[in-house]
Amino acid sequence: MKPGELSAQHSSGRNQPTLVIHDRTFELFIERTRIAQAVETIASAITHDYEGRDTVLVVVLKGAMPFAADLMRALGLPVRLEFIHASSYGAAMQSSGRVVLDSKLDSLHNRDVIIVEDIADSGTTIAAIIEHMERYLPRSLAVATLLSKPAVHGGRIPLQYVGIEIEPVFVVGYGLDYNELGRNLPDIYRLVT
Repeated sequence: MKPGELSAQHSSGRNQPTLVIHDRTFELFIERTRIAQAVETIASAITHDYEGRDTVLVVVLKGAMPFAADLMRALGLPVRLEFIHASSYGAAMQSSGRVVLDSKLDSLHNRDVIIVEDIADSGTTIAAIIEHMERYLPRSLAVATLLSKPAVHGGRIPLQYVGIEIEPVFVVGYGLDYNELGRNLPDIYRLVT
C-alpha cells in the first residue's frame, strides 16, 4: 500500500476503513457526521454566550483551520479572525514539550477572544498560547477545541468549549496531521500501528 492510500482491512469481525501515512496505519475513528455535530454544538454555545460582544477568533495554525472554517460558518454572530502559528510536535507523534509561537496580535486589546484549537492534548501548547495572548490585554479569553484528551492534560488547562473527548490515542484528519500529511481528510483516524 502506498502512503496516503485508503484500503479496507478486516478488523474485529467487520470491515474497518484504514489509511497508511508514512508507513503507519490508521483506522477510522470519528466520522465527519459526528464532527459536524460537535461543531454545531460548539457554535450554538458560542453564539449564545457571545451575542452582542466584540469577538475575535484566534485560529491556531495549521491544524485548527478546518475546524475554524466550519465553526465560523456555523456561528450566528459576527466575528473578527486572527491567526497564530504554534508548533510542539514537529515530525513526532507526541508533543516535544517546547512550544514555538509566531504571531502579532495587537487587535486583541479589550476584545473577547476565543482561541480555536484542533486538539487539547498535553495542554502545553494551549497554556503557552493563553500566556502569550494575555499580554495583549483582551477583555476575556476562552478556548474552543474540537478534540480533548482529558486523561493526558488532566483538566490543567481551561477549556470552555469542547467538541469530543477522546482517549489518549494519536489521531490524524480534519486538520490533524502526522508529519504534515493527513490534514485534508474529512474524517478522523487513530493510529493502529
